[in-house]
Amino acid sequence: MEIQAALEMADETDAFLQITDVIFDKKAELGYSDLSAAEKSVYCIDCLSREMENGGFGQLFHHDSGALIQDMLEALEKIRAKRTHAVVKQVVDYFPKGVVPSDEDERMEAFDLLASELVDEIAECDDRFHGAGENLVELTLKFVAKNVSQFR
Repeated sequence: MEIQAALEMADETDAFLQITDVIFDKKAELGYSDLSAAEKSVYCIDCLSREMENGGFGQLFHHDSGALIQDMLEALEKIRAKRTHAVVKQVVDYFPKGVVPSDEDERMEAFDLLASELVDEIAECDDRFHGAGENLVELTLKFVAKNVSQFR
């Protein structure tokens, strides 16, 4: 199995990238809804990490992956990334009633309004996300190893 082989790689970044490649290919072929719960968790962690590396919460909420924010929060809980979860949850709570619109245009508009009102707070959350001190790759690999049977 490709996932098991990836877990046996010496370099954790290479292992993570190989696992996410398998999951992204499956998602492209079958769609997000056909991923297992464990596969969705890894997919969400990867999307969150990529968006945050490329532009922070503004990037996240301006792209399709922002619609998966609730799944991302669940994934962070599953991999036990408590500090990172707290930061992401804080930004979600800035949205009216703590609900991030799933529609991309509505989500972008809502975030832009928040970003104009809470410039400093969102910038601080971007910084806190990056400074959380949790290795999401390592935590995700531990999650995959414990749940390897859920990757099909």
